[in-house]
Amino acid sequence: MNFLIITTSALLLAALQARLPTAWWLGGIHFEFLPALVAYGALTFRHRRWALTLAVVAGLLQDALSAGPFGHTVAAYALAAFILVALARAFDREGLWMQMLSGAIASVAASLPFVGAHGAIPKLLLLAVLSAVVTPFVFFVLDFAKWRTRPV
Repeated sequence: MNFLIITTSALLLAALQARLPTAWWLGGIHFEFLPALVAYGALTFRHRRWALTLAVVAGLLQDALSAGPFGHTVAAYALAAFILVALARAFDREGLWMQMLSGAIASVAASLPFVGAHGAIPKLLLLAVLSAVVTPFVFFVLDFAKWRTRPV
């Protein structure tokens, strides 16, 4: 995949995640797009090191946007990418449910350390569902950008 597309999409998704208002009707939850990017990298890249690199970059962007301790999301996204790369052969990358499941796994992995401190399991489940819904859209947009920039 083109390095420029992945870099631009990571920055755009981080900016979109930071600027979108909270969903007040869902208890103040933010829509998260970076777990979908981690899932996309884990299911798209053929080499584990590129998926882990994208997960670390997404984790650094997430940690830069949050008030939490720096480094927790990096480790969680790297773990999620490692798990998803290991399961990539079993997952059908084009399947909608597999995309949604991979987005939910990345979201739960990133949010799990903070749930123990705050005891917000219903919010964790709601965030996983929202990330699962957002993930196919991120897959579609990134695949479309990759298709549009292909050499003719």
